[in-house]
Amino acid sequence: MSLTQLVHLMAEYLKLGAHRQTFLAAPISDTFVRGCGIVAACLGAVAVMTAAVGAVGGGVAVGVVAMVPAGLALYRGHLNNRNRAARLDIFDHGMTVYRKGERVAGFRWDTAEVRQQVIPFQNTAHVEYALEMSGPDGSRARFDETQFAEGREWARAIQSAITATQLPAAVTTIDEGDTAHFGDIALNLDALIFAGKSYSWDHIQLIDARSGLVRIKYDGRWISLVPVGTIPNFYIFNELAERLRLPATA
Repeated sequence: MSLTQLVHLMAEYLKLGAHRQTFLAAPISDTFVRGCGIVAACLGAVAVMTAAVGAVGGGVAVGVVAMVPAGLALYRGHLNNRNRAARLDIFDHGMTVYRKGERVAGFRWDTAEVRQQVIPFQNTAHVEYALEMSGPDGSRARFDETQFAEGREWARAIQSAITATQLPAAVTTIDEGDTAHFGDIALNLDALIFAGKSYSWDHIQLIDARSGLVRIKYDGRWISLVPVGTIPNFYIFNELAERLRLPATA
C-alpha cells in the first residue's frame, strides 16, 4: 500500500474531510555529510601512513579519531534519508504527519493540542517553526522547518485551524463560570491562576511572551510564569486572557 493511501486511510478513520494541502520534506543540504566524510578520509589516510612507518600506536590513535567524523556522517546521512520520506497533509478538519520508520499520525482540529516553541511577533527577526502535536488518544508528533518545507505556512495553517475550531467552546467555558486550563495556567472570569496563586484581571497590566517565556505585569511588577512551549494551544490561551484582562483594566 502506498504512503498516499495510508495517509488517506488515516484521514478517513478520523473523518478529517477534504484534503487541502501537502507539505513535503525540506530540501536537505549534504554539505555537513560531505565535510565529515572528507575529514574522516583524510584522518584515515594519516592513520595508514603513520602505521606504515612503524608508529602503529599513533596510527591506531588517529584511526580512532577518524571514527568520530565518520560516525557523524553516517548518523546525519541516516537522518537525511529519513527526512526525505516525510510529508505533512492538511485537511478540512485535521492533519496527518509521517516520517520514515513511523506510523502515520493523525490529529483533529477540535481535539488536538499544539505547542509551539517560539511565537512570532511583528518585531521578531526570524522564527524557527517547531510544533509538538498531541491528541486525546495519546498520539504525538514533533516536527520543525528542518523536516518540512514552508514552515511559516504550515505552522500558521495548523494554529489558525485549531484556534478557530476550539476558541468558541473555550469562550463558553469561561462565560459559564468554569475554569479553562492551559497546562500549568488556568483562566476564569476572576483571575489568572498559576502555582496556586490567583492574579485578578484588574491588576494585570500586560501579558507578554516575546522572550519565549510567558510573563505578566502585575501591579507594575513582572512575574514569570512558564515557557511558551509548555502552553497547549497558546493562541486560544492568549485570546481568552486578553478578552478577560482588557475590560477589567479599562
